[in-house]
This record gives sequence, structure tokens and C-alpha cells, in this order.
Amino acid sequence: MRIALAHEYFQQWGGAERVTEVLHQMWPDAPVYTLFVESRYRRALRGWDVRPSWLQRLPLAGGAHRLLLPLLPRAVDSLRVDAVDVLVSSSSAFIKGLSIPNGGRQVCYCHSPTRYLWDWSAQYVREEVPAALRGAARALLDPLREWDRRAAARVHRFVANSEAVRARIRRYYERDADVVYPPVDVASYRVRPEREDFYLVVARLIAYKHIDVAIRAFNELGLRLKIVGEGRDRRRLERIARDNVEFLGRQPEEQLRELLSVSRGLIFPAEDDFGIVCVESLASGRPVIALRRGGAPEIVEDGSTGVLFDSPTPASLIDAVRRAEATVFDANSLRAAAGRFDVSRFRERMRSIVDEEAGK
Repeated sequence: MRIALAHEYFQQWGGAERVTEVLHQMWPDAPVYTLFVESRYRRALRGWDVRPSWLQRLPLAGGAHRLLLPLLPRAVDSLRVDAVDVLVSSSSAFIKGLSIPNGGRQVCYCHSPTRYLWDWSAQYVREEVPAALRGAARALLDPLREWDRRAAARVHRFVANSEAVRARIRRYYERDADVVYPPVDVASYRVRPEREDFYLVVARLIAYKHIDVAIRAFNELGLRLKIVGEGRDRRRLERIARDNVEFLGRQPEEQLRELLSVSRGLIFPAEDDFGIVCVESLASGRPVIALRRGGAPEIVEDGSTGVLFDSPTPASLIDAVRRAEATVFDANSLRAAAGRFDVSRFRERMRSIVDEEAGK
């Protein structure tokens, strides 16, 4: 069976890239079509048959990728996919628009319909686009949405990473989807009896992650909070944080596992498509305090494996932390709850779906 893989671009190493990595482990000989790879991630892709678009030759592809938005559909159209039985795309934007020759089929593992065209278009223009270009960016949204719908029509089978994303695929693309949760290597996380006196946030430091909500809540609570991650909002967030809040920056995977295993719990204030770090916290035997939106309610059972709060406000989070402090969580039960998201289940389901499509 001839398989190819596709992913938008490698300009960070988050949940979507980790999914792509597992797909590549499943089909290591498959070519990987992408728009561009930032230089700092080329080492991570060593040994992969990566086939970038002409955007790779532009200096903008390295740092100012947000300015490339008008060029992305054209770059996707320029990529020529070899004859394959199945193309498996890992997509949150335009790469699902690839054309496949000779009757091949596309399975799109969809992390989200293109966020900056649909759910978050106004926020994207406000926060990501320079002020002088915002009028032009707004004018581009409608033609880009039309292109995105046509791209979705090229997908033979959608696979959503959560029920929340499945609902958005129905809303924007009028298509149904299977749901296969993203893979977590549960065995690589440890449950430890000792616990230190801090809560943990693990996230990119950007506006929609609501890290400011966590900081303001912990400023008032006076409890220790450690924040793992980098992003363009770091300086702003540092200015509002008190001495009980510590910024750790990026951390190696081993150190992140250590922090998860000894924390009092994970704070997850974002409306995210899924929330892999929530599963990682459960696999470490630690509860999750999460916003009751997006994919988190599919991971966290309120009162059993963590606490859900209703509003992205400090007051709502403060109440949730106090409820968590008053609850006894069993570490082994939390670990067991993470098992349904194990990488073995992802591999089994995705291989079955790809085999089904190859047989059509």
C-alpha cells in the first residue's frame, strides 16, 4: 500500500506535530508534504523524506510566517503528490487541499477547521496582523474561506481529534468525521508518591491560552504557580505576575514529565481543540483544573479526575482551585483514566481507517 503524509508546516513542535511524528512512525517510508520547515526543526525531521513547497525558499518562511497567509493556498496547489493509495494529512488549515492523482484517497486527521478563517477570524486579525495591513487581511477572509471549503471537499474521510472539533467540521464543512483522540505515550509518565507545593501551567504564552487568567487567579490565591512555555505574551504576563508565579520557559520533555509528576495539578484555562497536556497530567497521577470548553471536558471528569470551571475569568478559576483543594484524588485512578488516550489506541484506529480507505 502506497502512503503519503502531509502537514501544514513545521514552525513549532506542538500537538499537531507530535501527531504527525506518530503517523511517520507508523509509515516511516512515506513522503511528507509540507509548506515549509523552520530551520530549528530540521534536526527533528532528519531521516524523513520531507517535500516542502516553494515557500521554503522565501526568507519569510523562517520567522514571519503569519504574513504568508495570502500565499498558502497557492503554495498548496503547487505541491505535486506522487501517485498513492492514501494520503494522510495532519491538518489545521490548508494542507487538506492537496490534490491526489490517479484515484488516491485522502484521510484528513483534522486538529481544527482553519481557526483564523472561522472561529477566531476577528481575534486573528486583531492580534496577528500589523495594524497597517488589517483592512487588507479582512478583505482576504471571504475568498480564503471559499478556498478552504473547496479544500475540505478534496477530503474523502475526516478524522477529528475530539468531539468538539467534529462539531466544528459539521458546522463549517458540512461533513461528518470519525473521532480518534491524539496519541499520548502513557507509559512514559510516572506516578510518584511525593508532591511539591505548586500548580503547573504548560502552554504557549499567547492570548487565547488565557494564561493571564491563571496568573491573576493565583495572584489572589497566593498559591505557587509554575508556567512552562514561551510566546510573544511573556513580557506582558511577567508584568502582571507576583512573586508566587514563576516562568520556566521551554523545558525538555524529561523535565516536563518531572514537573507534572510532582505538581499539585495542572491548570488549563484555554478553550483548546483537545489538550494533550491534560492527558499527560492524568498519566502522571495529577488532577486537571480546566475550562469547560473545547476538548477538555472529553478528558476531565468533573470531581473525579479534576475540576471543570465555566468561565475564563479569575473568579471562576479561583473557585475551581478551591474545590480541587478540598477534593481527594486517587493518583492510580487518574493514571487509569489516561489509558483511553494511549498511543496504541491511536495507532490501531488510524491504521484501520487508512486500510478501509485503501480498499475503496
